[in-house]
Amino acid sequence: MSDNQQPNSAQTLIESLRRLVALRLDYARMTAAEKLSILLSAVAFYSLVVAFGTIVLIFISIGIGHLLASTIAHTAAYLYVAAFYLVLFILLFVFRKKIFVDPITRFISKLFVKPPEDDQP
Repeated sequence: MSDNQQPNSAQTLIESLRRLVALRLDYARMTAAEKLSILLSAVAFYSLVVAFGTIVLIFISIGIGHLLASTIAHTAAYLYVAAFYLVLFILLFVFRKKIFVDPITRFISKLFVKPPEDDQP
């Protein structure tokens, strides 16, 4: 009887391993789909925020330019607005790592890397 049980035991073990691998693959696919959907929804949301923010910023800039043009020369007013944006661009460029790279890196790492589990009480 042990000869009959041996192949059944081996077959059962192989079938259990196949099932385990299939379940692990399904879990990995589901986890990847979840993380990818969170990432893509964040990209879509922030893209819309940037697009609408740009439109609002353009109108505010035009308004400030007109407001300044009522007190100083038109050309100088728009040059002041342009200079403000140039200074803002330079500051963003200088602090790009702190403003953009670090937060995006933290977001992606939190999304895809599990935090270490503390075994200590």
